[in-house]
Amino acid sequence: MNFLIDTCVLPRSHLETAEIYRETFGPSLGFELLMMFDLPDFRDNLDRNLALFEQGPLIFHEPVWGVEHSAPPGSPAEAEGRYHMEQTLRYARMLCPEKMVYHLNNCPIVPGEKDRMLQTSLDNLAKLREQLPDVVILTENTGTRLDGTMLLDQSEFTDLCRSMRLPVMIDIGHANANSWDLFRLICDLRDQIGGYHLHNNDGIHDLHNRLNNGTVDYAALVPYLARTTPDASFVIEYTRSVFHGQPLIEDIAMLKQLAENMHGNTQEG
Repeated sequence: MNFLIDTCVLPRSHLETAEIYRETFGPSLGFELLMMFDLPDFRDNLDRNLALFEQGPLIFHEPVWGVEHSAPPGSPAEAEGRYHMEQTLRYARMLCPEKMVYHLNNCPIVPGEKDRMLQTSLDNLAKLREQLPDVVILTENTGTRLDGTMLLDQSEFTDLCRSMRLPVMIDIGHANANSWDLFRLICDLRDQIGGYHLHNNDGIHDLHNRLNNGTVDYAALVPYLARTTPDASFVIEYTRSVFHGQPLIEDIAMLKQLAENMHGNTQEG
């Protein structure tokens, strides 16, 4: 299994600060590089730090801000998203990530538009897979019930991924905030899971807390993940720079230790 951190935890447009994790854990530690072309200096900063991402495991996370794959064709939102994805593709061809994370949607669900939104997003997913044939595109369970952005519930997400044989990124925090059965979800999709986004919350809000701060029991969950899907990538996905540095170093060490506890007590769905 690979251990990675999402670059969203880093101070904005300061990708060079990721070097402290490589210094601590060595080149086997990977990164999930979140594309943030909405920041005016992101591209220049990325260009200066390409060497940092040319070693070790690498996953691309497509842009979240500025990209809406479910937007109607020809709409301003679709045009903006196309620009951000063109930039992402450029760097993907330079850095050759093994995987890329794909969001079916980021926006609230429009009443009466759910089926159209899903089909539009699936059409865009098919195009992306054609554009990056050597990259595994991981479809993530996104959105929360609370803010109206959950396009698919657990059974719908599972059925879609199974029927289309989609590789998936399971976001543990999103699933927890939506009261999904985590062990059942992982059991149902175990052969298609390419990675996990790891963060915690209160079971309602998408807080992206540290692993030990919330209602997800990672001490029980992580050994089960490691045993059930040993080839999956483990990505700590914090979104606040307050967790950058020593807090994240501590959590990476804890995660590695938990994953090694393959025979810990778990509950299987």
